[in-house]
Amino acid sequence: MEVLRGVVVLITVSIIQGSNVFRSDYEYHASAGGWFKFHKVPAKWHDARLMCDFEGAVLASPINVDVTDVLQNIINKIEHLSTGVHTGVHNTISPVVFNSIEGVPLSALPVRTRDMFTEEYSSGPHCARLIPQEGLVAGSCSDALPYICYKNKTAELSMTECGTVDKGYQLSAKTGHCYKFHNYGLPWSLAYLRCIAEGGQLAVINSAVEANVLKELLARYPTGLIKGGYAGGAFLGFHDWNNNNVWRTVNGQTLEEAGYANWGVTQPDSSVQNCGQMFRSGQLDDIGCAKVPFICEKHPNNIMPVPNNV
Repeated sequence: MEVLRGVVVLITVSIIQGSNVFRSDYEYHASAGGWFKFHKVPAKWHDARLMCDFEGAVLASPINVDVTDVLQNIINKIEHLSTGVHTGVHNTISPVVFNSIEGVPLSALPVRTRDMFTEEYSSGPHCARLIPQEGLVAGSCSDALPYICYKNKTAELSMTECGTVDKGYQLSAKTGHCYKFHNYGLPWSLAYLRCIAEGGQLAVINSAVEANVLKELLARYPTGLIKGGYAGGAFLGFHDWNNNNVWRTVNGQTLEEAGYANWGVTQPDSSVQNCGQMFRSGQLDDIGCAKVPFICEKHPNNIMPVPNNV
């Protein structure tokens, strides 16, 4: 009987991984053919759109009846949402055209729009929010509101050994963690956000062994493959937060506490370079916080950030 139960569990897991898998922090709704995630931390519209994009989804819009039903069910269950949630409906490209992120025009959205344009409406950029019992209402894109991300199921997805459908993450047998090198430059703060959105964090080195793993990862991408930004290294998860030459990881530890503080020769060498990177040699460096490629680190077992130590 126990063997039979094990077989059933294995089959069940296989079915899930072969059909409705995306991310453990998203909920699949078969009626809408996709996954949804409610973000309760308010954000401005552009930041909400970016967060959903970094998570592999889009800022949700009432693009059809089924998706609209799910969105309304979600917001009706949440208390204190009188100001609504951001949707992907906007006119930030042209002031006279409202479309969803997917390009669905306002006229085709199956949702109430009777109260969308209030007396205070002007011709500037607006982003539509979905308000319980009111439908879509145009508002300022600068207002911080909760929001919902949506991933449409367009193909079968499979979970990798890194606990993600993102095949860019590779598991290291030496550390037991997964790593992904982004070979394009982002400002350090956006690189930090991107890694978190992917279910990890900007990589934190906890040992010389891990430093060598990241060094080998960088070596697979010669400078000619870097698409933008500095090509001599990669952002990692440490910075001089208070501009007092005390370097801490994104987990709040000093480099020494984290287990690796091997700086390059004469580094750190600037009072205005407050973000941390790793040279291709594996040594640490202080650098400006503008666009640099970066490395994300992820624990393979879940979508949450990795623990402080390997």
